[in-house]
Amino acid sequence: MLNLSIYDKNKSRIMDEQRCLGSIVEVLRFGLTTEARENAAATLFSLSAVHDYKKKIADEDGAVEALSRLLRDGTPRGKKDAVTALFNLSTHSENCGRMIEAGAVAALVAAMGNDGVAEEAAGALALILRQPAGAAAVVKEDAALAGLIGMMRCGTPRGKENAVAALLELCRCGGMAATEKVLKAPALAGLVHSLLFTGTKRARRKAASLARVFQRCENGNAAEVRLSGYSRAVYAGGANVAPTRDSSFVGDVSVRMAISVPVL
Repeated sequence: MLNLSIYDKNKSRIMDEQRCLGSIVEVLRFGLTTEARENAAATLFSLSAVHDYKKKIADEDGAVEALSRLLRDGTPRGKKDAVTALFNLSTHSENCGRMIEAGAVAALVAAMGNDGVAEEAAGALALILRQPAGAAAVVKEDAALAGLIGMMRCGTPRGKENAVAALLELCRCGGMAATEKVLKAPALAGLVHSLLFTGTKRARRKAASLARVFQRCENGNAAEVRLSGYSRAVYAGGANVAPTRDSSFVGDVSVRMAISVPVL
């Protein structure tokens, strides 16, 4: 089924077949072998590449829970299959609530500590954070802020890009309490400054936007934030960066989308 799902024309046939999606999810939940569960997760990743199927997959009983469990407890291959499937599902705004209640947010936060899946996990969180309910859920995770800042410090270029995008969305959608928590985080100011000059184009844009949040809070006395000596350089460096959000829902995050299992 995984091999069949890779071919685009087969995706609709699989999804239209009665009980086929449910059977795939049952294998993901109750498969007798690790390989069977991993293949089921990879199949959901493949099918969820189609926007019209993202909501249907997320609504299937037990699907998001099983993907979250595989992300927490699976093998390296299983974790990769699970996180890419969850990333795909997170690109549909109507899936946010389902992912929160199914435990995906907690699993994604924990996954930022695993180098093999960290950048995809941060990318999924950045998308979930665009919803106020998603921001509230992430704020409740004690390890979330430290994980994102740690990725800004030591992550891959894509990981740093996704982490700063997630922090920016947390400030935008999480309310003043979340913003103050972000801005008071140790070492964040220096990381934003560094990323503005050394990050990818998208990362520099997001870093400049986050620096504007710093400035607004400082000017409005909304938080006790000290920008240290780099403030002027940040805004000079970010002067040519457009402050508007991309029209594309997934344009602010970057992940490598590839099924990790070879065709047999």
